[in-house]
Amino acid sequence: MMNKRILNENVVYPESLKERMHPKLEEELVGRKHSLGLNEIFPETDESLFEEKIIGERFKEVVNRCKKAHDMTEIDDKLIMSSITPLLTETMKLESKHRKSLEKLAEKMIREEFNMDSNVVEIHAKLTPNITLEAPKKNKKPVAVQLEFESHDDMAKAKKEVYKRRFINSMVEGASRKCNHMYHMADDDISDLDPRLPNKYNKLMSASDYTYFVVPEMDNTINSGVVRVQFPTKKNPKAVIYAQGMVFPVLIHELVKGVMELISAHGLPKDKKLGEYVINKADFTAAEPWDIRLGPAIWNRFTKLIKPEDFNLKHQIYTDLVCMPTEEFNSNMREIMAHTKKGKKIIEELSKKIKTELQEDDFNEAMNEANKNNSSSLGYSYEELFLNN
Repeated sequence: MMNKRILNENVVYPESLKERMHPKLEEELVGRKHSLGLNEIFPETDESLFEEKIIGERFKEVVNRCKKAHDMTEIDDKLIMSSITPLLTETMKLESKHRKSLEKLAEKMIREEFNMDSNVVEIHAKLTPNITLEAPKKNKKPVAVQLEFESHDDMAKAKKEVYKRRFINSMVEGASRKCNHMYHMADDDISDLDPRLPNKYNKLMSASDYTYFVVPEMDNTINSGVVRVQFPTKKNPKAVIYAQGMVFPVLIHELVKGVMELISAHGLPKDKKLGEYVINKADFTAAEPWDIRLGPAIWNRFTKLIKPEDFNLKHQIYTDLVCMPTEEFNSNMREIMAHTKKGKKIIEELSKKIKTELQEDDFNEAMNEANKNNSSSLGYSYEELFLNN
C-alpha cells in the first residue's frame, strides 16, 4: 500500500486512511515526548522512528474496527466521542440481569487463555455500575527516589532497569487491550444471554480505543474498571486477582492485566531499594495513555514472531523473557521488536525450550516455579513493594 507522510515526513498514514491522530499526539510522537520516547529497547530504523511505524499499524486497526462497528465509511470524531457514555449506560442495562453469568464466563475465559488453575491464582471478578475497588496507588509523574549508588555503572544499570519496567508496562497494557476483544470468542454464550450485547460491545470498545488517538488529554475519562493484585508471599503462595468492570469487555481487560502484572513482577530487581527506585520511576499514571496507544502494537510486534502452531505459548515465552537479567531482556527484546533474524531465533529457541520442559499444565508450573524462586531469592515480597507505593 502506498504511504504518504505528513509532519516533516515523519508520521506515516496509509494512503486510503483519511482519519488522523490529534496534532498534539503527532507532535509528542515525533519529538519523542511520550512516556516511552527515550526507551533504549526501541530499535534503530532506516527512516522514521520505530514508534512512528508501529503507531500507524495500530491506528489503522483501531480506525477500521471503529468504522465497521459503527457502520461508517469515514469517522466523525464528535459523534464517536459523544456515543461512549450512552453506549456504556445501555450496555450496563442489558447486562444487569446477567451479571453473575458474565462474571463466571469472564473467569472461565481467563483461565482458559492462560491455562491457569484456581490452586495457583484465585480470581474475584465483579461486574458493577459502581467501581468500589481501590486501585493501587501511583504517582502522576515519575518520582526521584534518593538512592546512593556504589558506582556510575550501578547508576547506568538502574536506568536500564527503569527502561525494562517501562517497556514491560506497555506490554502489559498492550496484551490487556488486545484481549478486551476476547468477547468475540464467546459470542454464542453472550448472545444466548442477550443477542444485542455483542453489537454493543463492538461499538463501545471500538469507540473507546479510537478516543485515545483523537483526545490528547485522557485524565478525565470515566473509570470503568480496576484491578488489584495480591502477590504471592511465603505465608500465602497463592496469588489473588480482584477485578471490577462496568461492562464485560472491561472486566476481561482488567483480569488479563492482573495476570500479566503477576507475570511481569518477576522482572523486577531482587534488591528492595532498587525495586522501589524502579517502581517510582517507571509506574506513573501519566504514562498510561501512551501505553494504551503503543502497547497493543508492541504486543502485536512480539506475537507476530511466534509461529502459529506455538501461539498458545505466547504467555510462557513472555514469562521467560521477563525473567531474564535486565541487559539480556533489553537486548533480546530490541531484536524481537526489530524483527531481525536474531529476534526470530530468540523466539524459536524459547518456544522449543518451553515445549520440551513444560507439560499440559505449563502456565501453572511456570507460575509455581517463579513464585518459589521469588520466595527464596528476594529479600522482600512483591506485596510489600507494591503496597508501599
